[in-house]
Amino acid sequence: MDYKVADIMTRDPLCYTVPSSISEIIKILIKNNITGIPIKDNQNRYQGIITRRDIFYNPDETQTALVMRKAPTVNENDPINVAAGQLYEQKKRHIAVVNDNNELTGILTPQNFLNIIREKYAKVKVKEVMEYISVPCWEDTPLSVVLLMMNLSQIYSFPVVNRAGKFTGLVTDRDIFDKVKMYQTLESTESGIADDEDPWSWDGIKNVFTYFIAKSNITVPDIPVKKLKVGNPQVIYMESDLEDAVKLMAQKNYNQLPVLTGHGDIYGMLYDIEIMKILKD
Repeated sequence: MDYKVADIMTRDPLCYTVPSSISEIIKILIKNNITGIPIKDNQNRYQGIITRRDIFYNPDETQTALVMRKAPTVNENDPINVAAGQLYEQKKRHIAVVNDNNELTGILTPQNFLNIIREKYAKVKVKEVMEYISVPCWEDTPLSVVLLMMNLSQIYSFPVVNRAGKFTGLVTDRDIFDKVKMYQTLESTESGIADDEDPWSWDGIKNVFTYFIAKSNITVPDIPVKKLKVGNPQVIYMESDLEDAVKLMAQKNYNQLPVLTGHGDIYGMLYDIEIMKILKD
């Protein structure tokens, strides 16, 4: 079967309109525990896309139109290799789907492609699709330095190693948020969250934590990364079949997996976006 975008896309995605404020977008992301949404106008025509990291990199902007990316779209009738190529080239995890009238009809993330990759490229080796840079992090690195590494590199998950360079775990941006302390002086005018709002605001705030870091509203504890790393993360091996990796990603909704050698040493990280290249080619 020659798959079209319409066959695999997520239909009728949660979206928002312009004009609107960033505080409105943040509340939508938090309440629905999502990382990005497409933006449309009042006639349902696609205008752009916005994610938590777009917000982070534009911390002083208050209007959605000034922060959203007018990223290329794909048509619902395009073959999936076109969409996979767009995800891979943009190096972003969301792409909007439109019809011939530029009306928003769906959204795609790498998760939408995993079952097809598993079906068509099951026996490709994991090491054959890896190409992204992977940055190891020493387990005694202070959290503040790890956060700086993430901000400068735009890599948000690091394999953790000990002094001997042996793999001991994984740290992601969300792991850091679990250890931060929220100041009580959080300004509701900037965050869109008031003290008397629903509890989901605080439970879900980790979804856009980098926004608040940029606003200097949280403090990172003075502890080493080994205090909060995931000590026994799910891993894959460099000689494993790709079907094993994408099955794990699909079942657990993982964006990445640590990749080990047969001896248990860190080989790198496998990211879902880089897997898109196999469909693109």
